[in-house]
Amino acid sequence: MSAKVKILPGGSIQEASRGTVLADILKKAGVAVNLKCGRRGICGTCAVEIVRGPRPPHEDDERAILARRKMGVSGRLACRYVITEDLTVRVPAASRPTPMPVLTRGVGRRFALDPPVRKLRLSLSKFPSSLPSVPGKTVRRTLSRSRLHVSSDILADFEKRADSTGSNSEFTAVLRGNTDVMVLETGDTTARSFGLAIDLGTTTIVVELVDLNSGRAVGREAGINPQVSFGADVVSRISAAYADPSQAAALRTTVLEGINGMIVRLLGKHRLSRDLVYEAVVAGNTAMNHFFLGTSVMTLAVSPFIGAFSVLKPVPAMQAGLDINPRGQVYIAPNIESFVGGDISAGLIATGLDTAPGTRLFVDLGTNGEIVLKTGKRLLTTSTAAGPAFEGMTISCGMLAEMGAVYRVENENGFRLRTIGGAPPRGVCGTGLIDILAVALSRGLVTSKGRILGPERTIELGSGLSLDQRDVREFQLAAAAIKTGLRLLLDELRLEVGDLDGLVVAGAFGNSLNIRNAIALGLLPRLDPKKIVFVGNASLAGARVLLLSRSERRRCERLVRRIRHISLASRETFQKTFVEALAFEPWA
Repeated sequence: MSAKVKILPGGSIQEASRGTVLADILKKAGVAVNLKCGRRGICGTCAVEIVRGPRPPHEDDERAILARRKMGVSGRLACRYVITEDLTVRVPAASRPTPMPVLTRGVGRRFALDPPVRKLRLSLSKFPSSLPSVPGKTVRRTLSRSRLHVSSDILADFEKRADSTGSNSEFTAVLRGNTDVMVLETGDTTARSFGLAIDLGTTTIVVELVDLNSGRAVGREAGINPQVSFGADVVSRISAAYADPSQAAALRTTVLEGINGMIVRLLGKHRLSRDLVYEAVVAGNTAMNHFFLGTSVMTLAVSPFIGAFSVLKPVPAMQAGLDINPRGQVYIAPNIESFVGGDISAGLIATGLDTAPGTRLFVDLGTNGEIVLKTGKRLLTTSTAAGPAFEGMTISCGMLAEMGAVYRVENENGFRLRTIGGAPPRGVCGTGLIDILAVALSRGLVTSKGRILGPERTIELGSGLSLDQRDVREFQLAAAAIKTGLRLLLDELRLEVGDLDGLVVAGAFGNSLNIRNAIALGLLPRLDPKKIVFVGNASLAGARVLLLSRSERRRCERLVRRIRHISLASRETFQKTFVEALAFEPWA
């Protein structure tokens, strides 16, 4: 037996088997809904209105979740609602993904341009007039004279397209390294040689088209990582893959479809064929790198949380599943250890942290906050499970840094809200949350212990937005995780905040961060603001460096072997430090 599901707005009708979850039918109908908790029914971002049809009693916590989303008695969570008969459902705008500004630019530094792929223009050699001219032999003879090596299948493929007249026609050898031919092309194509730098983030993906001849970025495409339908954080996605191998395959398929769609749009804008893209570099955290390659994440699901690989040889594009030249290759920025992955190794290469003088910290604030401490020639790293609060998840009025998100708040006789794009306030993203709590702390609306004062136990922001006690606790936990990681890394080398010569903050989160408010809450150490540097999307910048320089790749591979990983949970002082870090107060 089947049921008919009418979807508003639009009015499309879908057939559904009874017992099917509503979220699956919406996906089948091409109606995108937010599933940021991986269908665990805890984030409330997939809330819909049952206009007509059964409204079974809410589950234990569903009513409270829907209340925070301002849904009435007809509201239900699409990831929990089971279809039993015909119904009409309305999907509100707040439950649909919206375009999101993605940070695409990062710090840059000088390095030698030495891409792994280069092109060489050649002219076909002539045979004596008394001998027949065979294209394959002509090309092989020309390549031999230039001391270049070519496989028979590449030669056979080119022979079909080569000039059979024996004239001095031009052709182009695409070389990997100095002597190995990866592709032969008719005519002179030396002016057109491209690669891709890919920042594979948990929440967002950026694909950058780079001219391999000049090192110049030609264009970018950015968007939401489609894997968010499996969960907003990597832990949710790892759990899904661990529980069901088919989900692991789906996670890989989903992210490849997302990246390849971006590649198609990017190349279309610049009227380029995929055959002119010979190399790609992917920089992602350890879990994302595993998902991308279809490598099992089982070892990341259980202690001691070790990845299946650190440094890999370039992977053939066809094997990796990227829609570039089939003979191209994909290089994965090396994972460091545990959950500190290629996005961090790429960021370190982009910023040159390992060669910077003095003692410095590198912090990437996000769902999985990664930290690197450098002093002298020593490098230590750790990762903290900060949770998705910094991304606006698990916050009642939270949202990603999308249009209408409150990203900046000022104390002007109340809360003055500034939103992305100047749009009406729809919710609060991570940087806005920091500002709100810093302002609330200064105005005595919340204590240093994180307790909201006043009978309502809420922080009213205006425009229908407010934070409750649970929201404050969620932020406390996320901030305490970062603070604990910073403190224990410094303790490991018996260093104090005063020993720091600089703090590098990477990622989109840090790009809009109010330094003074972050210091007031204790999220960042109390340093001279001049010592704190924002480097933007360091992962993308590092991917670009690794795309354009073989020597920088070798340097990166040596660097990850030098870094010592610290497991925070194994430290005796972890619990005590974490509890102390819950307080909203500056560092000593």
